[in-house]
Amino acid sequence: MLVVVICEPIAAGKSTLSRSLAARLEAEQGISASVVDLDLVYEMLDARPGPKDDERVWSDARRIAGRLAGLLLHESRSVIAEGGDFATDAALAEFENELPEDAEVRLVLLEVDLDTAFRRASGDDSRRISKDRAFLSAHRAEFGAEWSGRSVLQLDTAAASPSETARAVVDWLRLGQYEDA
Repeated sequence: MLVVVICEPIAAGKSTLSRSLAARLEAEQGISASVVDLDLVYEMLDARPGPKDDERVWSDARRIAGRLAGLLLHESRSVIAEGGDFATDAALAEFENELPEDAEVRLVLLEVDLDTAFRRASGDDSRRISKDRAFLSAHRAEFGAEWSGRSVLQLDTAAASPSETARAVVDWLRLGQYEDA
């Protein structure tokens, strides 16, 4: 049972990649995959506008996202979980502890330069505070994935199209010989 966790600083392309990857897995590998967006789970728990900075809500969101992923796996669907707040071992464990024991979690870390991230955020009408260059810069300075002892695919989304990035992930997953469960 495949679970791909995509993590990144704001505006590196996790939502675009997640959806493209799900479609590509279905079309090329026959793997049915569902996307679980951690930001949307957070917003289900706290709909207030403004920064999503409540660690208690993030913790709840990670556990709920893990439970949702477990339900999808039970329905024979692979899961692509995406969100910046999976970036530490402890945060990732909150999600993984809700998964079935036989779930195989693969980690993808996206990177992008500040100018590209700012251009993407500025062109996205759904974004609020992340359109502020100072906020975006501060977030990126604080962001860092800290996964110890884990295999991680790192991709620079400024250097490749969403299709090329999804292709790189599918090729990487192929090395693990994943099949529809």
